[in-house]
Amino acid sequence: MRQYLRLVLLCLVVAFVGGTMIGPLIAIKGVAPDFTIIALVILALAAGPGPGSVGGFLLGLVQDLSNPTLLGLQALCKTGLGFGLGRLRGRLVHGMPLVEATVVAITVVTHDLFFLMVQSSLTTESNFLSLFTRTLPIAVYSGLAGVPLLRLAEFLGILRQED
Repeated sequence: MRQYLRLVLLCLVVAFVGGTMIGPLIAIKGVAPDFTIIALVILALAAGPGPGSVGGFLLGLVQDLSNPTLLGLQALCKTGLGFGLGRLRGRLVHGMPLVEATVVAITVVTHDLFFLMVQSSLTTESNFLSLFTRTLPIAVYSGLAGVPLLRLAEFLGILRQED
């Protein structure tokens, strides 16, 4: 129970404090890491597919409240990602920064690709230009910023080698 409390606390701090306070401070030409995705990766890899799905839904729902025209789309995307990342639990080698950065970067690209496909209703290709101009830099930056946070989660005992 105590471990889950630390996990939830770390994910809340990473997602909301990181996204609202740290992200704008470390942004490079308007590109900031996606701390919500990093928090979802930590949660799903630490707890598995069930808690990853629920956590992804809640993180996405909080983000959806800021954009009521697309209410539920962030929650849908993050629920699926939380489940998929939770299924990776136990299959990844912890402690390898390149693997962890790649997982975070691929998660950001997958999230934005699905989000853009649903948002554009698969008809407008002009929205997919932002996939290359916005999403790829955010994915790389999130991968680089996610490695120290995943190291912190492992140091706190949230991510363990046997997971």
